[in-house]
Amino acid sequence: MKRLTFKMGLIALFLKVFILAACSDETETAVSEAAIDHYPNQTIELYVPASPGGQSDAGARVLARHIGKYLDSDFVIVNQDAAGGALAFENVYRASGDGYKLLYYHQALHTSYAVGQYDYSALEMKSIGTFAGINQVFVTRADAPWDSLEELVEEARERPYEILYGGQIGGTTHFMGEQLGQIAGVDIKVLDVGGESDRMTALLGNQIDFVSTGIGNALNYVNSGDFKALAVLSEERDELAPEIPTALEQGYDVQFPIVHTLYGPADLPDEIVQKWNEATKKLAKDEEYIEDLSTTFQTHILMNSEESHEFNKEELEKAESIAQELLKGD
Repeated sequence: MKRLTFKMGLIALFLKVFILAACSDETETAVSEAAIDHYPNQTIELYVPASPGGQSDAGARVLARHIGKYLDSDFVIVNQDAAGGALAFENVYRASGDGYKLLYYHQALHTSYAVGQYDYSALEMKSIGTFAGINQVFVTRADAPWDSLEELVEEARERPYEILYGGQIGGTTHFMGEQLGQIAGVDIKVLDVGGESDRMTALLGNQIDFVSTGIGNALNYVNSGDFKALAVLSEERDELAPEIPTALEQGYDVQFPIVHTLYGPADLPDEIVQKWNEATKKLAKDEEYIEDLSTTFQTHILMNSEESHEFNKEELEKAESIAQELLKGD
């Protein structure tokens, strides 16, 4: 009996130490009121799940150049495109909630999750707000037989799986092509041809028939005479190219403008989020920032934490709906 009592005492002591250690860890990882009051007081890292030079990287760098006027801190961009951006996601998802590691990215977080490439949804993180947005455009070669999206869809209806669309599997470009096929009720063959520059090369090389790209890139190729634009994937025409009709105008409700959201870990304090939201309101009125952003063909999309959470909830539902139909056909 004494031996049993001794063992029970040891177990009780172990449990007590374990509980105290757990509480200690929670205290150590929680953000103190003093840290919140003095936020930010060190360099903030903005993780971008993409390589340098693309639209996400460009938008993040413009943000980093200007937000310091209203949120007194230095900013550094951390580009991590490994594993389809999952590494950058994980680094912020598992980071301390002190607000010094944040994630800057768009709806590819939702499309990647919808096809099982990410283990966690972006909605499991703290949405801080939205920033740069850019409209996407379906483009084809200048010598292609179609002068409108309607004409391309009609030919796709007559030739199932013969019209080739170039995208990046699991990414937003993939879902744009799939959404067109589902809404128009036609079978378009989607080929994985990689990122932006790879898609342009494949289209120029006659390896695919059409792609989606940002409005700025589309205009560059249209003005050079290499491509022609078929449709803007937004509710309204883009102010930068009012002559290009929307897919919606042509009878196909394909809307997929890219909107960049800033995320933090799930336990990011609301007080820090509020500091960002207050700074962002001022940033959105900054003419130098707006002009700098316009050089990347992007515009500021102002949504606070609650609004951006609801927006991304709807975008995730859209991605999951498209993925469900996509996977049903496999």
